[in-house]
Amino acid sequence: MSDASNPWSRLAKRADDPRVGAALAGCFVALAAWQAGCAPVWDGDIWWILRAGEDLLREGAVPRANRYSFASPEHPWVMHEWLFGAVAAGLVRALGVSGLALGRAVAVLVLVGALLRRTARDARPGVAAASLALAFIAFGARWESPRPVGMLLGAALAALALAFDPAFSTRHALAYAGLTLLWTNLHGSYPLALVFATAALLEPTGDRRARRLALLLALAATFVNPYGVALHDLVRRYLLGAPDDSVALVHDRIREWWPLWRSPLRVVSTPLELLVGAPLALLSLTLLGNPRWRPRALLLSLLALMALRHNRHLQLFGLSALSLLAAPAEVWIARASRVARASRSLRWTRGLLALFAVVASLSWSVARSRRLDGAWVDPSSADEDVASLLAGTPPGARMFVTLFFTGYAIERAWPRVSVFFDTRNDCYPAEVLRAGFDLDAGRLAPDAADAVLRRWGVTHALIACDSKAARSFARWRVERRAGKYCVLTR
Repeated sequence: MSDASNPWSRLAKRADDPRVGAALAGCFVALAAWQAGCAPVWDGDIWWILRAGEDLLREGAVPRANRYSFASPEHPWVMHEWLFGAVAAGLVRALGVSGLALGRAVAVLVLVGALLRRTARDARPGVAAASLALAFIAFGARWESPRPVGMLLGAALAALALAFDPAFSTRHALAYAGLTLLWTNLHGSYPLALVFATAALLEPTGDRRARRLALLLALAATFVNPYGVALHDLVRRYLLGAPDDSVALVHDRIREWWPLWRSPLRVVSTPLELLVGAPLALLSLTLLGNPRWRPRALLLSLLALMALRHNRHLQLFGLSALSLLAAPAEVWIARASRVARASRSLRWTRGLLALFAVVASLSWSVARSRRLDGAWVDPSSADEDVASLLAGTPPGARMFVTLFFTGYAIERAWPRVSVFFDTRNDCYPAEVLRAGFDLDAGRLAPDAADAVLRRWGVTHALIACDSKAARSFARWRVERRAGKYCVLTR
């Protein structure tokens, strides 16, 4: 079959045209930028992160004990996202809650830039644009979140792009160590930097000595943190858990830590994550037999297993696969179409990143000029009702708060009000955490619930009036109500 009559050949030539790739990717870049710049922010964890970050900026020291809970105020706390908290608090101090949206826009820009850089270096423009399109369609729902695990997906893709750079040199090794140092202090997912560097050692391209240097320097960088070895021990607990450990309770009770097979459609943001993720996992497995692509296939297989064990890693696997599979896809297209790989120019991707910066800045500026600070919080979260209930609670109250709003209560009401437990799950003993989960889920009969609440001296409760938790508080009376939330007392 001649090139002219080969449909794959015609498609490959179209995909080689940077204008085609830029036009396809530009639509998704603009959508991602607009969404990142102006969408409201809400996440149960970001509020206690802000409170801890504000205290850190004021006191000049990282937190080391669980001060926000009356049930276990002296329990050790390793805040693995301490630097993220400080940055987030600084943005809110300078720009109000809209500062979180601006930080989110920067994080998504890093993600888009890392994905485009890796795929555009490995494949023709059409393949790179298709990777970005799939990333946005399947995994873009998580980009709206201001929480660290979502905002640092860009750091993960940047590390991946750097580790698998075919021209890896000593300069790349130093940059990789610096990125690992930053990641270590931003979030506890930093061991992924070591996993990426280890997998990249098997790559047939780049300077092997520079790759070894990168791994050694990155490993050393992980110890440069205010908690030292204690940070590594926390990560070990999250990876391995223990039957009597609070982290094991987190894995069992918090949905994002469930195994993917436990309830697939309940734990994914959209079914598209599964529809795109499953073929990517199968494609990764087929590449294990190819020596050229085996390092990437091994890494992606490991990430797929992580996603199966804890579904929160599904986005990481999907985005990593879209980044690393562009190169083998390019080879397959070239063979099927008999069209050689054309220019590797990254000029068109730079234009897209400039487009992202312009659109995100414009959407953020327009939204900020038209919104009051409180309107940046997602109105569907009922935060105003909860804020009014917290404001009317007397000083010194020892409050049980439904898990969804525990971080919000810490940010809005501490130290006037302290909470029983909250989503900083790793800084509670298992006994307190189990009681909190059981009360929140309404698992305790009223008599048993009263015994637990009296033991820790709980004076007030803030829950949804018709929630499952209300069953455990059947003997308490409604003191105040706002919307669907109630403050209860004995």
